[in-house]
Amino acid sequence: MPTVLAVMAHPDDIEITCAGTLTLLRQAGWRPHLATMTAGDLGSSTLGPQEIGALRRQEAAASAAILDAPYTCLGFEDLKIVFGEAATRRLAGFLRQVRPDLVIVPSPLDYMADHQETARIVREAAFASTMPGVRESQGGLSLPPCVGIPTVLYADPIDLVDHFGHRVPAPFMVDVTDVIATKEQMLASHASQRTWLQEQHGEDDYLAWMYRQSADRARDFGRPSVRYAEGFTQHLGHAFPRLDVLTAALGTDRVRAHA
Repeated sequence: MPTVLAVMAHPDDIEITCAGTLTLLRQAGWRPHLATMTAGDLGSSTLGPQEIGALRRQEAAASAAILDAPYTCLGFEDLKIVFGEAATRRLAGFLRQVRPDLVIVPSPLDYMADHQETARIVREAAFASTMPGVRESQGGLSLPPCVGIPTVLYADPIDLVDHFGHRVPAPFMVDVTDVIATKEQMLASHASQRTWLQEQHGEDDYLAWMYRQSADRARDFGRPSVRYAEGFTQHLGHAFPRLDVLTAALGTDRVRAHA
């Protein structure tokens, strides 16, 4: 059974960007694993870091349980995710434990450094996880190296735009119309963030915002029946797989791939 690992910066990032695709892969026989770099310890205007962090871990685990999937918090802190040797080795060890075939990470064009750094760290860890010389017995690095580098996909950035407000294209789009209710259910597990986003970002309706973003990406699919979609860009750097795993797993009816 192939494994898909989603690693995002904070709890609820997965639900916003790729929960529909994870649901479809689960239905297609894949094993999903959800992970976040932090517990979202700064995601409240009223609760302290430990209290909100504990609550958000519970919410993330409840969301993952909807897919009958494990959830892992990797123990970083909000606003302190920084690319470097220690972070890369920690993630390489985690990848050796999960041994994913596909990894989904944030867009390197996303709006904040925690997201951008997560993408870079996990991508480099995917490469390092296969290197026999990386043998330190910390985390999962004492485990055998991964056999091959997993496919790495960048999810859409939040609001589908880069730092300058330019719309980011998606070479791969997945029709999630049929599973949007599951995506909503998973996002609704993060109840603590509804009030937070209203106060911090002026979002009055957490779930409606997710629907708007999914509908916005669906406009690019070019098929009237596709009401909601998620977009992805494949990392094609040296030695990384180039196989279109989304189309292979979900079929051309579900996936639109642009050359």
